Amino acid sequence: MAETVTHTRPDVPPVGSRRAAFARVAFGAAVAASLGVGGGVASASWAGGGSGDGSATAASLDPPTTAAVPGSAVTTGELYPGATGDAVVTVVNPNPVPMTVTSVAGSGQPTASGGTGTCDVTGVTLTPSDPGLPVAAGGSATLTLPGAAVMSTESETGCQNAVFTIPVTLTVSS
Repeated sequence: MAETVTHTRPDVPPVGSRRAAFARVAFGAAVAASLGVGGGVASASWAGGGSGDGSATAASLDPPTTAAVPGSAVTTGELYPGATGDAVVTVVNPNPVPMTVTSVAGSGQPTASGGTGTCDVTGVTLTPSDPGLPVAAGGSATLTLPGAAVMSTESETGCQNAVFTIPVTLTVSS
């Protein structure tokens, strides 16, 4: 047996009526539309772009120096005509950023001290090298270049027991 329900509120349609079904469909459509609009806003915020200008000022870096004799390598060990010896360079980085010594090359006439007599140093050269030596910001590092100092067979006898100082050019990257 069907039960009869009495509806007492005139502003709310009865549950089984067509008007109630239309209200449910209209409410669902309104919710779906609002979600679609919200989704569109979210999509627009992700797809948005922008433009503008930026600026920065580049600092200039000071060139590295070498300790003891600026811009020099000093030979160590026995260097005699036709032989090679090690060259030692201490690199000083005056900059606030680390750098890497990427190459070392001779850059002038070597000088000699402590030889047994007259020493024409034109026979001494430095073989270029690519050491890849890191030097800390504001720090220093000693670089030994094995076999980089070369004495030609034309060097004078007075060059015996001399220590050679060879001007160098350093190439660095930061």
